[in-house]
Amino acid sequence: MLDTGSSDLWVISNECKSADCANVARYSPSFSTNLVISQMPFHIDYISGSVSGLVASETVSLGPYRLLSQAFGLTNSTQGISFSSEGNSGILGLAFPSESSMPGMTVLQSLFSGLADPYFTITFGSKLDLNSLSSFTLGQLDSSHADDLSDFFSISVSKAGANEYTYWKIPLLYLTINSSRLPLSPSSIQGIQGSQIAVLDTGTTLALGPTRDVRAFWSSVGSAARNDPATGIWQVRCEKAIIVGFVLGQDSSYKEFLLDPADVSWEGERGSNHGWCLGGIQANDQVDSGDWLLGDVFLRNVYSLYHAANSTSGPWIGLISTTNNDSALTAFRQSRGPDSNSSSLPTIQMQSTAVAPEIRHKLLYWISTLCGFIGGAVLTIIFRARHGLSDTFKNEKRQ
Repeated sequence: MLDTGSSDLWVISNECKSADCANVARYSPSFSTNLVISQMPFHIDYISGSVSGLVASETVSLGPYRLLSQAFGLTNSTQGISFSSEGNSGILGLAFPSESSMPGMTVLQSLFSGLADPYFTITFGSKLDLNSLSSFTLGQLDSSHADDLSDFFSISVSKAGANEYTYWKIPLLYLTINSSRLPLSPSSIQGIQGSQIAVLDTGTTLALGPTRDVRAFWSSVGSAARNDPATGIWQVRCEKAIIVGFVLGQDSSYKEFLLDPADVSWEGERGSNHGWCLGGIQANDQVDSGDWLLGDVFLRNVYSLYHAANSTSGPWIGLISTTNNDSALTAFRQSRGPDSNSSSLPTIQMQSTAVAPEIRHKLLYWISTLCGFIGGAVLTIIFRARHGLSDTFKNEKRQ
């Protein structure tokens, strides 16, 4: 799984006896004479699980690239990773090296050191159009989305809350709901004044934000939304189309990126919950790397570029909107039918003091994982590099 929310590469070894390791391809030392296993242990905690094992080195191939003596984790114990149901064998972290739990260069560092222009791009296929392709590129663009770096709306990566770059963080100014502006509470990141901070995270299925702001968001939807008292999970009527925008950037340079209504309302098996769908935006106050984690719910609606620092600028993120509002709304109506709750949204009012009860976070991530399988994990992923094609990936995880 390609994960912009972590930094390390690890794979499940044939020594792993955890239930998570069942029914997936596992790495055996007999696969290669290049493998060197150290006695250095590693352990990584994710929001939804953990892994541990020994640090090793091996030749790692990715498309046409071969990384000699690349450090990685040989995982012999997992907990709560749920790979047995996904069929994945490990995670390739694409965040900054400062977050690495292992010695030596990360895979991304190794790849970037050999690229004339060090960046990668990711796009996901549409949730409703299963024929649309996803792609991951290194050092070049997916020509179906962009021809030049100048096509992207660029945003400088923030160090927010840290002394160095850690994750792919950018400022989030506010949200819009059906063109109405939803102001956000102050950032919880120490030393940050003004804008909240969003982390672009391919390893998270939903969009996760502060309880106070998420409650204000769903409250503005009115009777078409509810907070399940048993789980603390926000649900929305499956036929309710909500046009949500995330406004990203600085006060002097910002842009709105709209979500497909199907990403705001995650539909499982029809009739399974009496017409209520899982909300694509949920609350989580346990993340300390940013105020929001913008997972697949957001990233499926943009073509995103992640550029390393160079001699002229720090690292930056580029975004191109891939969602056409009219087409997305038409497809949503064809799939879900007419809106039985068609009253207009009430005026948005930010509640500044009340905080909703803590949700059951483990259940949220279990549901997030399940919805990732139903709605987005069965995508065809294309690895496009300079001289070759290969196939690879999907996602789900921490911070």
